[in-house]
Amino acid sequence: MRLHQVRVLGPNGLSMPQTVEVTAEGARDRDATGLVLSPGWMDLHAHLRDPGFPQKETLLSGATSAAVGGYTHVVAMANTDPVTDRPERLQGLAVRSEALPIRISFVGAVTVALEGQELTDAAGLRSAGAVALSDDGRHAMSGAVLRRALHASAEAGLPVLIHAQVEDLGNGPDAEVAAVTDALDALRNLPAARLHIQHVSTRRAVELIRAAKSEWLPVTAEVTPHHLALTEEDAVAMGALGNVNPPLRTPDDREALNRAVMDGVIDVIATDHAPHERAAKEAGANGFHGFETAVAVILGLGLNGRVVYRACVSRPREIVGQSLEDEWILIDPNEEWTVDATSFKSRGKNTPFQGRRLRGRVIMTICRGQVVTERVMQHA
Repeated sequence: MRLHQVRVLGPNGLSMPQTVEVTAEGARDRDATGLVLSPGWMDLHAHLRDPGFPQKETLLSGATSAAVGGYTHVVAMANTDPVTDRPERLQGLAVRSEALPIRISFVGAVTVALEGQELTDAAGLRSAGAVALSDDGRHAMSGAVLRRALHASAEAGLPVLIHAQVEDLGNGPDAEVAAVTDALDALRNLPAARLHIQHVSTRRAVELIRAAKSEWLPVTAEVTPHHLALTEEDAVAMGALGNVNPPLRTPDDREALNRAVMDGVIDVIATDHAPHERAAKEAGANGFHGFETAVAVILGLGLNGRVVYRACVSRPREIVGQSLEDEWILIDPNEEWTVDATSFKSRGKNTPFQGRRLRGRVIMTICRGQVVTERVMQHA
């Protein structure tokens, strides 16, 4: 497929309009004036709820939703039912994922049943295909257990991704700061370990990470689109539907997060896609749908192309040792659209952007040389 007059998103930002040939079986050549071709985005943090919660999501519905949103590779967390804490469980998920329209990688749990006590078999999980270890959804590990986990994961060649929230302190800013402090302390004197801090939400945590990077500690971090775009006022307006963990924070926190993405203190933007059925949200469940609004929300932040490429394409893959393989998305950066969750391909319709007018939309996703989703362009 030849795309004429398309701008390409790469490590140096957006190119001038040019003609580009992309392997996409059966796709027609097209005038791509005004469009942006990007390597497929990778989501480093998503919950696909499979096995255990089919009313929320399945591997297929999640992968389909991600493809529509422009993600060609998604990393699925381990807090399923049963927990992905054994090599055979992870291997079974990996086999099931082979027929999906995009690439799915899996994280193994750090501790058995996410209980923060007994370490899982890091080497066995790596052999079964795990790209990282995480107890995301919980942070029940003591500092001593985390140090052991970092050591074991380093020997297995895997990063540890932590849910930065000391459980005994609730979900306020102090809980996040305490967890980040403890994790960075555990990382010291373990030069072979790799630590990744998930869904950072506070200015104080950003400054701790900034200081750690100045010491050359092997730490990376991520932030979600909703923490970059929204604040606690938006959560209050949504009532129970605005529950998310970590919570939406203050405008000052949001400003610090956006600055940290721009200057590289925060490496990655990851959705923390957390689909729920309506009844669960109304009952207070934490989490937002992330896949199908992410591109528009991120483009609306005003980040330059180099930052978007780093945070959504290259750095997520570097952190978990993955590569691009014939993965592309075609974006109309000017299409305006109103978010209607009923149209989502995900089983989770729990978006904080319901009814909002956004700009920017994925119109084609290509994975493994195949067009896996394509939509008709519409201009409002």
